[in-house]
Amino acid sequence: MLWFRNLQLYRLSPDHALKAETIAEALAKRPWLPCGTHDLFSQGWVPPARFAPDLMVFASQDAVLVTLKTEEKILPGPVIKEEVDERIARIEAEENRRVGRKEAKDIKERVTEELIPKAFSRSRSQRALIDLQAGLVLVESASSAKAEQLLSILRETLGSLPTRLINTQTTPQTAMTLWLENPAEGVFDLGQDAELREPGDGGAIARLTRQALDTPEVLHHLETGKLVAKLALSWEDKLAFQLTEKLEIKRLTMLDVLQDQLKDADGQDQQALFEGSFALTVGELRLFVPVLIEALGGEMPTA
Repeated sequence: MLWFRNLQLYRLSPDHALKAETIAEALAKRPWLPCGTHDLFSQGWVPPARFAPDLMVFASQDAVLVTLKTEEKILPGPVIKEEVDERIARIEAEENRRVGRKEAKDIKERVTEELIPKAFSRSRSQRALIDLQAGLVLVESASSAKAEQLLSILRETLGSLPTRLINTQTTPQTAMTLWLENPAEGVFDLGQDAELREPGDGGAIARLTRQALDTPEVLHHLETGKLVAKLALSWEDKLAFQLTEKLEIKRLTMLDVLQDQLKDADGQDQQALFEGSFALTVGELRLFVPVLIEALGGEMPTA
């Protein structure tokens, strides 16, 4: 089933001029290829739908799903160091001299090159949803750095990708602190996890897990000056998630209401299940993201 566990949110410029067809054409020119014998790293685009191995994107409802695949050779540092040390020791013993820094560096480079073909490799895939209708790019990642890396490669592939981080009138930290102080004020229901921090470096941190958040104990943390850095929330009995102070969506899950909507597709083929879950995902995110942004006071106007 198609879904996203973690999301980084970006706004597409209104004049982006992107189309599903042109995105597919551009990605087809940079497909993922396995690492060569002497390659440590390989990165490129792969088809996001297994039932359509010839389609570099999956497009529906004016939204485009893309998948970036990365393969890395695993060459542990200690393995290289052990071999380098052995060769240096052998040279010094046989030639009765010390190996200098430059020669040691050359030996390390040579050892690394020799070991690469014997190294194990690991691969990972990362998805992004380019919602042309909503003007959003939603990157599947718990890390903003990894999301930015995908966007950078996508930008190189497309030639242009005018995106920016979403900047809201009220910071997530301020809004979450207010919601925790007055749960009735927010549009979301409180979950059972939160992280509260004192401002400044080295401040105290309180991590609350699997406990009620509308208690005097939690309010005491706020009274002592802590602010909310992460908060578990739910929306309309459809979605549960954690919101962070950086406007990151983590631990996003569908609740029973949405799970029930997918049950009708359980007996169908792989394509029907994928298309059904994609439609549900796009539809719910188009409802949820604007509600979240509005709850944070709306977006800051661009210059």
